[in-house]
Amino acid sequence: FDPKAAVDVEENPGINCYDEYSRRWVNIGGEVSGHTVTVQVDHFTKFAVIGKIILSFTDIAGHWAESNIKELVSLGAISGYPDGTFRPDNNITRAEFITTLVKAFRAEGQRGKTFVDTASHWARESIAVAVASGIASGYDADTFRPDDAITREQMTAMIMNAAKLTPLREELTFTDSESISGWAMEAVAAAINSGIMKGYPDNTFRPRGNATRAEAVTAIVNALPETVKPSN
Repeated sequence: FDPKAAVDVEENPGINCYDEYSRRWVNIGGEVSGHTVTVQVDHFTKFAVIGKIILSFTDIAGHWAESNIKELVSLGAISGYPDGTFRPDNNITRAEFITTLVKAFRAEGQRGKTFVDTASHWARESIAVAVASGIASGYDADTFRPDDAITREQMTAMIMNAAKLTPLREELTFTDSESISGWAMEAVAAAINSGIMKGYPDNTFRPRGNATRAEAVTAIVNALPETVKPSN
């Protein structure tokens, strides 16, 4: 690559492949030597040398999740929008969250179940891996609702499954603890105890409220093992 024409060498250039399903470039790393980046690949697609860390979003400066957003972006698990924004306070869908979670934890496995409403969805592969790995499940045998906004309790349960943490039976003291679904109660307790999740200043957890992109990024970063996190 030509560092003057292609990338700024300070951006740590890496090989990226184009994911036809998510319609995004995915960083797969590589070793840099001079003006060459080398990486092993196992399939044909579009490849390009792109700066590994692109953090010039126009809407995250000073945001409470700024450092977590930068960390997860540097892992190649999530990206911003073509207009240069990240939109941290927007809701995140079940498909978007699972795709980010699978990439962050580098989940692998055979293709799992394809639901009626994911058969032609851009996140089909990530959802299939998440289901096969026991990270996520559908609403029933046929539906997954990939484009629904994910709730905080759904997000918590999926993160706990991905991190393989033990559910915890412990009484929660949020003022709305009774609204936490029974199937999510132990996951929420474990997430709170481990510092992966926390409630709001008014002592609510809002389990059925929609999670934002910033909240999702922060929870995933908190759950990642140190061996996965990028070094400074």
